[in-house]
Amino acid sequence: MLDLSQLHAGKHKILVVDDEEDIHVVSRLTLKTLRYQGRRVEIISARSGAECVEKVKTIPNIAVILLDVVMESDHAGLDACRTIREDLGNSFSRVLLRTGQPGAAPEKRVIQEYDIDGYLPKGELTAARLYTSVRTSLKAFCELVDLERHRQALASIHDCIVGLRPYEPVETALERIVSTTLDVCPAQLAALQLQTFEEEGNPQNYFLFEAPGKDPVMSEAAAEQVRMRVAASWRPRSAMNPGDTLAPEPFGEGYLVPLNIDHELGFGWIYVENTEPDQLALHSLSLLAAHAVNSLYAAVAQSMMANQEGELFDQMSI
Repeated sequence: MLDLSQLHAGKHKILVVDDEEDIHVVSRLTLKTLRYQGRRVEIISARSGAECVEKVKTIPNIAVILLDVVMESDHAGLDACRTIREDLGNSFSRVLLRTGQPGAAPEKRVIQEYDIDGYLPKGELTAARLYTSVRTSLKAFCELVDLERHRQALASIHDCIVGLRPYEPVETALERIVSTTLDVCPAQLAALQLQTFEEEGNPQNYFLFEAPGKDPVMSEAAAEQVRMRVAASWRPRSAMNPGDTLAPEPFGEGYLVPLNIDHELGFGWIYVENTEPDQLALHSLSLLAAHAVNSLYAAVAQSMMANQEGELFDQMSI
């Protein structure tokens, strides 16, 4: 299973599958200088179709598979490809078929039937063509994954905002926003602070956090430290007005996004403890904050009116 949150960390993984040792040696020599988006490649070896499937199962985020056809059987590579695509449900890893016996796997048939992304007869394969084919496939893999990450981020933001109900407690809305923050920008800690005002002008403070997998006591202490640091040293941009782009700002060991609810009904921030989020994560975080303040306006206004009108307001049908 691909771990989409980790695809922009570490080296690009290339899996070489062949039962000839010379092929592994030549592949490593040819691809050792390959770079894409400033990151080097890591070459992983498998020597059978069965080992190939096991590698794909256990090693996340394999970008490109250079796959021989004839290994432990005449169609071991094709069987492995079908298992990867159908049984493992992996449609992202790019599969380049390398074969020394083109007659055993005709190009047109295998590309159509096995969802192959490239066909490289060994007898015609030069170092330059191998380098170019892998580089192109690596680019396609990264673009496909980014599209999927965009889709998942937009779906998470949509589900969060649609799920925010103005008649629910403000705390419930804030809990959903914090949870969605971690969906679109994975981090060790996510925290949210919001200060709103009652009709009489009295402040109402909310502070929530989530720290996946951390000890609850240590998580609470870490969140409190963040809250204190923000209170001591961060000030909202004076030019920020309702409707302005809420761009994340580097802060401490992470990023901070301002929250500014219309008509001065509230202000605050979202913090994620992630020192190197990519541009997609930062954009998704900004988008979430922008939609969240619009939804929070209704929730905060509803809360203020409920406090003012009492039971009469609570029983009204709209």
